[in-house]
Amino acid sequence: MSKIIVAVDESQGSSDAIALASTLAGITDSTLTLVNVFPYDLTPSRASNRQFEEYLRRDSRELLERLRDAHGDEAVELRTIANPSPSHGLHELAEQEEADLIVVGSTHTGRAGRVLPGSTAERLLHGAPCPVAVAPHGYAQRPDQQPAVIGCAYDGSGSSRHALEEAGRLATATGAQLQAIRVFEPLMYDLPPGNTAFGGMASYNDTLHVRAGEELEAAVARLETDRAESKLEVGNAAHVLADASEGLDLLFMGSRGYGPMHAVLVGGVSGQLVREAACPVIVFPRGAGDGNDASLFAKTAAVHG
Repeated sequence: MSKIIVAVDESQGSSDAIALASTLAGITDSTLTLVNVFPYDLTPSRASNRQFEEYLRRDSRELLERLRDAHGDEAVELRTIANPSPSHGLHELAEQEEADLIVVGSTHTGRAGRVLPGSTAERLLHGAPCPVAVAPHGYAQRPDQQPAVIGCAYDGSGSSRHALEEAGRLATATGAQLQAIRVFEPLMYDLPPGNTAFGGMASYNDTLHVRAGEELEAAVARLETDRAESKLEVGNAAHVLADASEGLDLLFMGSRGYGPMHAVLVGGVSGQLVREAACPVIVFPRGAGDGNDASLFAKTAAVHG
């Protein structure tokens, strides 16, 4: 069975993370594990204090039990982890448990309805071994959390192709509408480097614009769903996608194109978007194999198909 890890603490963002994880667990028939990482280093040293560790672990366990009681599902697993770095603790657990997804909430300082990761989410998004979902502030108070419209940011990269495949699988399983969104940013220099055959800047950008649209249409055509549409926009990618998120229930996207393979690594457009999106954002690792039938949403599509 698929596994979803939910990072929780005393903040309001924990309720948002649990709400999003519960929605996705219901769709994907996954188990939920609530995880609290408390600040203690288990490495033996002069500063080691067994009683203090036990106190922190007990306090962590009580928090998890309160959150599980509030959630109302006794089947939810609880894990306390001692680690001075919450992001490292979550990363290690995800690897050990071969988790399919990590869900985190945004920091309490974010605007209502906007994703603004706190320090744990911020660091976790730089190298997580599986997809990471970030719930926007106030998500738990939304009346309907079932996805009706799913978006996917597409730029032609391998990770964005993988994200689009996963979004298509979820759309198939839920009957949601899928919007594959590509943003074309016109080049600013006068002529293409070393080439003047295109007849100037306008025609060169026109050529690139047409090519981007054709690539997007081809990517959508390869999806195994009839509920997908392509949307080619012009402008700043992060701003256009953030605006588009206002009309979405989930937004899928890939990691940037460098960094460790099979790890989420947010930067550039994805880093800005995960802070500004009005809907939950799910970021997929670079190099997490295209067509992976063991992925969370591939298994979901198989069950519902």
